[in-house]
Amino acid sequence: MNNKRQNMLSQKLSNRRLLVDLLALMFGLGAWIGVNGIYVQLPLLVNEAPEGWSLPAHMVMLVQFANLGPILYTLYIKYNKWACDKYITYVLLAAGAMSTFILAFLYDKTTVIFGNKHSTALLSLMFVTAIVGCTSSVLFMPYMRNYREIYLVSYLVGEGLSGFVPSLVALIQGVGGNPECLNITKSGSNELIPYYPEPRFSSQTFFIFIGTLLFLCFLAFLGLNNLSIAIGERVKHSANMETLPTDTRAPPSYKTNSGWAMSKQVYSYLLIMMGMVCFLGNGTLPSIQSYSCLPYGNVAYHLTVTLSSMAGPLAMCLGFVIKMPEVNFLSGLMVILIALSSFVCFLAVESPTPPLQNTWLGEFLVVLSWILISGLIGFIKLGITTLFRPDPGRGLYYTGVATQIGSLIGAIITFVLVNHAKLFHSYSPCLLVAAN
Repeated sequence: MNNKRQNMLSQKLSNRRLLVDLLALMFGLGAWIGVNGIYVQLPLLVNEAPEGWSLPAHMVMLVQFANLGPILYTLYIKYNKWACDKYITYVLLAAGAMSTFILAFLYDKTTVIFGNKHSTALLSLMFVTAIVGCTSSVLFMPYMRNYREIYLVSYLVGEGLSGFVPSLVALIQGVGGNPECLNITKSGSNELIPYYPEPRFSSQTFFIFIGTLLFLCFLAFLGLNNLSIAIGERVKHSANMETLPTDTRAPPSYKTNSGWAMSKQVYSYLLIMMGMVCFLGNGTLPSIQSYSCLPYGNVAYHLTVTLSSMAGPLAMCLGFVIKMPEVNFLSGLMVILIALSSFVCFLAVESPTPPLQNTWLGEFLVVLSWILISGLIGFIKLGITTLFRPDPGRGLYYTGVATQIGSLIGAIITFVLVNHAKLFHSYSPCLLVAAN
């Protein structure tokens, strides 16, 4: 039996080139690692940035504006007959690596705009990395069609690791613990100033590490295009290729001769569900995460950001090992997601004094809630995409449209609530100490 398994494993490995797998994985890693790397540094950045706790809301809006990248690319390939995806990808990966290296030295620099300080260097350089991530969905993955289908899985694994790797490194980095209130004398009067212990290594070191990974991703893509072992794994596309599932010219169909069938009601219901999931996961919840977690301490916020960033990719990996659920099961998970999202929104509104503050139970509940939310979002999105994948019409295209619309509406609404309606309030441990 063991010999049979070894022979099967040898046969699988002999049918592929592990170096090409590694190159494809590193190529996928470069898709979102820049944005995810900045995001997991939020527990350290929000305490120093002039935007304070509203910094995540600004970052979420920037990611939505970065969708300008795929829009411009779509217009470019539509009106320009000479469209070389390879060179555009080179430019994007190089820009992502350079912007992250520059960010390592300028992330704490601010400028005054309209009388208020802003983290212009951090936000503008993050915008560059966000363009790389947003454009990867229409450029990086389709480029992998040039290679045998087995390497697409390696690319997808790398794309999943683009959230896992920064989270793991940030978990090792830590935040140094919760702040201490120091009694400082200023102008003859005593003031309590929060002191934040140093992490194991600085944000500068972290961004240099992420920039190095992005540079390796650039080299990996260079290898895919120039190494003879990678060129040998390419496929030739025939002139009469079948219509791709995401072809926007294909008519919207719910029942087809190919064996795929879905009622119009379920079709619309799943698209609405995808829009709601992205409304919460990409637009609303990331913007208020600091308000729901920071009142429970820096450690709770740090664990929330890092562990929840891991939970999403891990939940999506379940699709490789289990049978994907039906619509009713996804609906049940959606109910749980809405309940947990309502809970963390309640905690954010109650800031700076939410329930169970300064207790281990409060910290445990807020971290666990965010981990479950991230896992549910990843699994539901994967489930909906899997149900639409066999659609020979425009199912996957409309899924992408629902994703973008839900994310944009969520980001705009929450940005207004955070920055203009002043619905959420920051927490200062030293003010409470002084009051007591």
